Amino acid sequence: MNRILIIALSLLTLTFAANAQSKKNNKIAEVKLAVSNMHGDHCKQRIEKNIPFEKGIKDVEVNLKDNTVTVKYDNTKTDVEKIREYFTKLGYPTEVATDLEKKKE
Repeated sequence: MNRILIIALSLLTLTFAANAQSKKNNKIAEVKLAVSNMHGDHCKQRIEKNIPFEKGIKDVEVNLKDNTVTVKYDNTKTDVEKIREYFTKLGYPTEVATDLEKKKE
């Protein structure tokens, strides 16, 4: 009887853990921003040093080759417009990369 109870409790615990992880992953969103005035390693380091500390930011990936930054963020704590404001405060105006591509067409 004790074995069955232990097995049942273990399965229940695993189910709750998997469900919590699934909900956590659903909150993470990603946006690719085209960044103005980003010219070299100094700019890259400045962005990588400052943006991750803003509320809701999970990861920042700077690509100097095409002047874009991919930002992963918790969409329950921030949104794209707030993220763009973070960049503007640093002196790097941005546009959402997909919006920029539509303008070129």
